[in-house]
Amino acid sequence: MRVFASALLAVLATGPGLTAQSSLAVTLAAHPVTRSCAVASTATIVAYDANVPHDVAYRFVRSDGSVSPIGRVSFGGDGAVAQAVRDTWTPRGKAPWVALEIVAPERVSSRHLNVTSHCPGRVLATTP
Repeated sequence: MRVFASALLAVLATGPGLTAQSSLAVTLAAHPVTRSCAVASTATIVAYDANVPHDVAYRFVRSDGSVSPIGRVSFGGDGAVAQAVRDTWTPRGKAPWVALEIVAPERVSSRHLNVTSHCPGRVLATTP
């Protein structure tokens, strides 16, 4: 029941940007990593018409043109299910954003999510 509730919430939260015929949905969140310049992104992939087992290939796409390696999750054909995937990267440039792109079995992309990192000040060694 908990998995179904997560799947339903993810489907409701996806909003525009996904095709109406899609059997997959995506939600995305990001937060700065403590004491680092990095940002951790977490996406939830929902297969809400998943009566047949299948694999989903995805990648994180970023504003600086970089992409994560392609990851894979499997859905077992148990109906609506949600799986979380994660990525960490260091934003570069002005107005950084991250998105999740499902590349197979169909193409689905999340909206671009603006991110901020909190880069700690550098400590320089002092000389006598």
